[in-house]
Amino acid sequence: MKNGLLLLLATSLLCIQCSLDKPVIAPKIDKEKASIQLMKELVPQLTGTWTIRQLQIKYQHSQFQNELKIRKDTILTNFATLTLARASQQIDATRDRYQGYIQYGPKTYPIRFDLLAGPWIFSKKGPKAYFLLEYNFPVGTSHSTEKEEYFLQQIGLLLENFSLETAKDSMIWHGLNRGIAQIDLIRK
Repeated sequence: MKNGLLLLLATSLLCIQCSLDKPVIAPKIDKEKASIQLMKELVPQLTGTWTIRQLQIKYQHSQFQNELKIRKDTILTNFATLTLARASQQIDATRDRYQGYIQYGPKTYPIRFDLLAGPWIFSKKGPKAYFLLEYNFPVGTSHSTEKEEYFLQQIGLLLENFSLETAKDSMIWHGLNRGIAQIDLIRK
């Protein structure tokens, strides 16, 4: 009996030592360095001219959608053209500013956004970045809001936050707050 107990104790200690090997620890990622690297990688992926091939509006029974007579989930195809370039004046190395134009119908409006790295920098999964798409009218100028400009705001394209995914010659934006569920863009 004593020998059996000693054998059990020795075996238990051996098993405990084997299972207490060093725990697997994910490598620590320097968020700033990873953000800077991502911003560099995204420049050629974002710059250029894009067609908003498909814009998916999720019906939310909001005042804005009701005003536009949107009463159900809606998909708009070949909606607009977007031209993007990296802005000459940047905020810092961890965020990138882009500016350009959106051409909707006969009208063209200046736009801009600042990219902020997403969870992709840690796991190579999920959105690469987040941004707020906004107008970029010159500071100190005033203008009357045109009906096309108003429409872009009301459907949730402008003055809206998006997450960004990229692939070769295509991008997907996911709306985060208002009626736009997803925007599919393809390079022209």
